[in-house]
Amino acid sequence: MIATKKKNFEFKINAFALILIIIANFCLYTPETINLYMIMTIVGCSVALVSNFKYFSVKIYKSNYVLWITLIYLVFFFYGFCFLQGGKFSWDSFLIRYIENLSLYLAITGLFRSNGEDIIAPFSIAGLIAIIYLIFKEGTEIMSGGIRIGDTLSGNVNTVGFNFGFISLLVTWQYCRKRKKSALALLTVLILFMLLTGSKKALLIVMMDVILIFMYEKGHASRWLKLFLIIIAGIYVIFNVPYFYDILGSRVESMIDTMLGRSSTLLNTYSYSTDMREEMIGEAFKLFLKKPLFGGGFNNFMANTVTRYEYSHCNYTEMLCSFGLFGTIIFYSKYVSNIKYIWENKLYRVEKYRNIAFIVAFLMIEMLIADWATVTFSGQCLGYLPIIFASAALDHVRRNKRME
Repeated sequence: MIATKKKNFEFKINAFALILIIIANFCLYTPETINLYMIMTIVGCSVALVSNFKYFSVKIYKSNYVLWITLIYLVFFFYGFCFLQGGKFSWDSFLIRYIENLSLYLAITGLFRSNGEDIIAPFSIAGLIAIIYLIFKEGTEIMSGGIRIGDTLSGNVNTVGFNFGFISLLVTWQYCRKRKKSALALLTVLILFMLLTGSKKALLIVMMDVILIFMYEKGHASRWLKLFLIIIAGIYVIFNVPYFYDILGSRVESMIDTMLGRSSTLLNTYSYSTDMREEMIGEAFKLFLKKPLFGGGFNNFMANTVTRYEYSHCNYTEMLCSFGLFGTIIFYSKYVSNIKYIWENKLYRVEKYRNIAFIVAFLMIEMLIADWATVTFSGQCLGYLPIIFASAALDHVRRNKRME
């Protein structure tokens, strides 16, 4: 009885810390609300660090997330202080993000340790709060339609779409496991707001939500048919309903036309965003080829680009031209090791670990795709949440396997 109460208390404490950090980074990292962001971040990180300090281990082993994230940030600090090529190195922001990453990992690990079955609840609450806050800030724009929403929250509309997308994957996973109507209702609302951001990355995550549901519907032909009809209906809505077409459908059309080389500014089928991203990725890759092993230094792209942008908008090329193969391999080693652990231990075949294997695989795939169109390593800590959640989930599996 005492042990159960202790676990429930630990779950609530870690959930509280997690929600504070997520909401602070999701909604409040803006010039107008930066003080509130700092207060919530300090409180959330302090609660997570203090409540989980007794479980913290400095033991060095290859699957240790803390070791990996520490090594990554040491690379950032070393390059930032010793090989800065342009602009300035915001060491204080990187330090804050390092602490946030540690705190998120400890909080999620604590949630798995105390009540892994309800692990998605804090993320669902954070998602709901973010939706309510966005409605409060941009309700008029949402009602009028034709305008991408999310600019009043942290980052830009694409960042907001991605953040909603991460939560939607977890909620999809929860729905697949529990079959609760409340999860399905929340997922529907999340997808709606993801589409309203007009983010093409968010649209890809919606497709992943659908594929994840397909994975759990194996053998149920009637449900597959329903999902297929939902996809057809979704495509119709995006490209035929003016409210959604103006926000997202037209952007998807322009992106495809530009990538296929059949764009036209006169016919409004040209995507400046897609065209510039292709140019920046190519330019960054050429910079990488000049110094492939250790890169050209921090902000190498900024110092040498002929465009007006400060970064290449692609995590792979940005890291390659800045840190070379050295830093890039270290950064993505955790992604590879997580997938490798699932494959080598065949977790997808073990009944009690299959659910975790599915969500970890999907989160890794989500990030490996998203990193083609965003710079993760220097961004907010929410960009690290997929790898944090995946690592904490697999650590939970390792602990259980040691106890068997």
